[in-house]
Amino acid sequence: MSATLIPRHKVVVARLSHESHAFSRLRTTLAEFGREELLFGDDIVGRMRGTRTEVGGIIDAAEAHGWQLVPTVSACAPTAGPVTRAAYDALTEPMLRALSENPDAAAVVLSLHGAMFVDGLPDPEGDLLCRIRQQVGPGVLVAATLDLHANVTDAMVRYADILTSYRTTPHVDQYQAGQRACALVQRALLGEIRPRTHLARRAMIAGMDLGRTLGDGPMTRLHARARDWEQREAAVLDVSLNAGYYMGDVYEAGPSALVVGDGDAALCQRVADELIDDAYSWRDQTTVQLQSIDEALARCREPAQRAGPLILADYTDGPGGGGYGDATGLLKALLAANLPGTLVGLLYDPESARQAIAAGVGQTLDLRIGGKTDPDFGGAPVPVQARVLAVSDGHFVRTGPFKTGTPASIGASALLQSGEVQIIVASNRVQAEGRDQYRALGVHIEGLNVVALKGINHFRADIEPIARGIVFVEAGGIHATDLSTLPYRNLRRPVWPLDTDAG
Repeated sequence: MSATLIPRHKVVVARLSHESHAFSRLRTTLAEFGREELLFGDDIVGRMRGTRTEVGGIIDAAEAHGWQLVPTVSACAPTAGPVTRAAYDALTEPMLRALSENPDAAAVVLSLHGAMFVDGLPDPEGDLLCRIRQQVGPGVLVAATLDLHANVTDAMVRYADILTSYRTTPHVDQYQAGQRACALVQRALLGEIRPRTHLARRAMIAGMDLGRTLGDGPMTRLHARARDWEQREAAVLDVSLNAGYYMGDVYEAGPSALVVGDGDAALCQRVADELIDDAYSWRDQTTVQLQSIDEALARCREPAQRAGPLILADYTDGPGGGGYGDATGLLKALLAANLPGTLVGLLYDPESARQAIAAGVGQTLDLRIGGKTDPDFGGAPVPVQARVLAVSDGHFVRTGPFKTGTPASIGASALLQSGEVQIIVASNRVQAEGRDQYRALGVHIEGLNVVALKGINHFRADIEPIARGIVFVEAGGIHATDLSTLPYRNLRRPVWPLDTDAG
């Protein structure tokens, strides 16, 4: 007697991820996705299998569950200004075409960010999920992973059955998020659960300590409560806490709580409400305090209490939050201080990188470094006479805990020396992620005294363990800390901290 064959579920998978600074003068084109991650069809499986990413987690889960995977597009670009409509249309078309060509698909699994902003379309993720739902109808499961900094909109919840977010900042659990989404999809496909996502938000655009999960802060306390709800209540399948992204100009921007539930909708909504109420009550608590350039230099001059470099994080110019990555205020101060063992970089300056590469290693030349995107934020170019120590194409493979196993590049780049200060100028605008970026130029930052980098959070996973300390510096970039300076047009009002009557 032959065994009964269980039909394989066909699952369409796609990734479209971008965190968009709505007020940046830059635009994110299709070429920007091509510089970071732009894959189609079967190339996605070949390139992303074995990586610690959402797509890597989805691929492994699909194989474990016996799904017939239909990969469509996997696209990600570094945080910058709004995505052009042409790029958005080019990236969503393969997804919608695949759904048309596979009407027997049982599920759609997406890897989204949740804080994308497209020219003329403030809520592109909601738009995409709506178009997918209209195409597949109510009987097909739609699930998506989200970045912890997602601005979760009503449309996103309305059109997706399952939404689950990262649980760490720095984001070192992307793989687990993909696996978690697929586990819920599999249970639903087997008829074990009927998932529905419940949403809660309050009148705040900031809070949750920007999602930081290192140390004891609001986010770690909220996650402890979320995990407790998951263990105590069978109806509560998954709880996500999103810190939001206040540089995104969308009506629903800001922190939110999501509960994927199976039945007992009232309980699931109450869990979401209680968690967001806690977040609102702790909204002004933070584990990071920004210091001035003068305060940062004073820390540099203090006797070292342990081995490792002192990290100066040029916070408001961090590309990970939409900063231009070429502000020069901190560079200028460190050149004047001329402290031995100082490194400034990565600093976005393709012009200086080209000039240094053309001059060649060992040559000395006059450069105007940084400050070329918008000198109103972070200062004008700094005249520097420097010797070229090393050059590189900037390519490397991530070996640290962030996006482990994926290729990356800082672009054509050069290591320069001016007095006691080394400077890295790069052709790609990228956030500080980890030590691999420096090794691309032969630099091992473990042995340095001071490293001034363009970072907000993600560098901490790989660099903080080898640092003797971190100073977050307010040096005048576009990643503003005073939200009243931002010209919101779509945001709901009143909202904290912009309005005193928000509540």
